[in-house]
Amino acid sequence: MAGTKREFTPNQIFVGLPWKTVRPKYEKIIPTLEKRYPLYFTIVGRNDAQHAEDLFEIIKQRIASSSYAVFDATGGNANVSLEYGYAEGLEVPRAIFVSAHKASQRASAGAPIISDLHGKRRVQYKTEGSLSAELHRLCREHDFTKRFEKALAAALKGKSKGAKKSGRALALKVVRALDGKARMRRAELLQHLQAQGYKGREAESMLKKLHSGGVVKCTVGKFSQAYVA
Repeated sequence: MAGTKREFTPNQIFVGLPWKTVRPKYEKIIPTLEKRYPLYFTIVGRNDAQHAEDLFEIIKQRIASSSYAVFDATGGNANVSLEYGYAEGLEVPRAIFVSAHKASQRASAGAPIISDLHGKRRVQYKTEGSLSAELHRLCREHDFTKRFEKALAAALKGKSKGAKKSGRALALKVVRALDGKARMRRAELLQHLQAQGYKGREAESMLKKLHSGGVVKCTVGKFSQAYVA
């Protein structure tokens, strides 16, 4: 698989984790991250497929289409190790997170990370707060966040503080509308933004600026489509 050009969504981050024990922590933190950063976190759960084989196919597709992957190995979950190995084979940029809290180590019989992942560089956290801090750091350092901030700074140059705040909110809503979608009709995207209270001209202007900034692209033609770039 190495050497093959991989097509992926630039702002999508896959999260692989133990479903029962660790997932609630991430699901509590992720909404805050998605309000602040232009990144989309995807967690595949049991509701995504009826059979285990189908579920793993969905997981592989999500990993392959992600710009980055986070794997939480707390508790020594074998599925997480399998998913990590798949991401490694595709050369998806990735990180291993693991809880260093004593309770987590006791729950995993003293082996907080399974043997397949020993020796891999990992991020340790002890509390939900430290996990949140590490995820915020990851978001700040992500390539798409940096490109988004650069494009937004250019789009809002010379604007008042209030205009910059509202402009940022609009830009994030543009990106959020594309979460989980390869492409979206440009007209549909503009209608979506207008339904949230934005004027057509305002939404159109921001979309053009994000297009110029290279973070959201729009195809040409009558049936123009928008996508994260």
